[in-house]
Amino acid sequence: MAMKTALVLSGGGAKGAFQVGALRYLHEQGYTWDVIAGVSVGALNGTMLAMDAFDELEALWRTVTPAQVLTGRMNIWALVRMLFGARSIYGNEPLWEMIIEKVRLEKIRADLRIGVVSLRTGRYFAFRPDDFVNAPPPGFDDPELAFKRAILASTAMPVIWPPVDIPPLYSAMVDGGVRNISPLGDVLDAEPDEVVVINCSPAEPGELETPPRNVLQIALRSLEVALDEIFHTDTREFLRINRNVREAAEAGVTLHNESGKPFKYYRHLIIQPDAPLDDTLDFSRPAIMRSLRAGYAKAKEVLGAR
Repeated sequence: MAMKTALVLSGGGAKGAFQVGALRYLHEQGYTWDVIAGVSVGALNGTMLAMDAFDELEALWRTVTPAQVLTGRMNIWALVRMLFGARSIYGNEPLWEMIIEKVRLEKIRADLRIGVVSLRTGRYFAFRPDDFVNAPPPGFDDPELAFKRAILASTAMPVIWPPVDIPPLYSAMVDGGVRNISPLGDVLDAEPDEVVVINCSPAEPGELETPPRNVLQIALRSLEVALDEIFHTDTREFLRINRNVREAAEAGVTLHNESGKPFKYYRHLIIQPDAPLDDTLDFSRPAIMRSLRAGYAKAKEVLGAR
């Protein structure tokens, strides 16, 4: 029987190029994905993978420019606009146009889950294409467009990009990483045999050469530190339970969860950089290429150490 593989992709903005570099090496080693969960940039990368469009995804990252992702600049006028009610520093219209152009839900083959958080309720949602397309809730005039809005919402880092409405049921939706930077739980219910997690940040956030100088840098740094802690807390808990399950099985003991269901041991790989990558919003060609190379090299190192 073929092994069932699950892929978990974190957020990280422009650092998402690290994931694509790692995925290039995994692709060369014959990896395919049955279940994919992603938040933020991981939602975009994961959707393209679920469409079996890795080559197109890689080409997109190798040619992307800042103008294809965002509008606006961080300056005094941006702050003035926020004082008078603007919901973000940047606009995401170019990114929305890219999602409209690239995403074709009829091409999705893998079991895909997109993480989004509602600022209104605080709830985390793991949306799947079927939630909108095959069995849409009442009121969705264009279910496919609604799912594309969910992808856009997952990329909407608070303050950086505006919250996204998915009418008529969901309003003020933002980056799923706010609550679930590594959506491990979104894939474990599918009971895969192996889980691969690709995170865009190292185990420790790293020290900045100089303190943040403006409100954007302060916001980005604060968000990065908070999300890193969420990710590593989730990962540590997953690894702890996984280790206990294996040790118990070796002793002839089966562990169960609160509902009485036996815990399962998962083969796993965790791929993340050793040092901080370039800035979350640095979509310059040198920064993207550095992240692509770093991802490829780290995936090769992790698989070689198995």
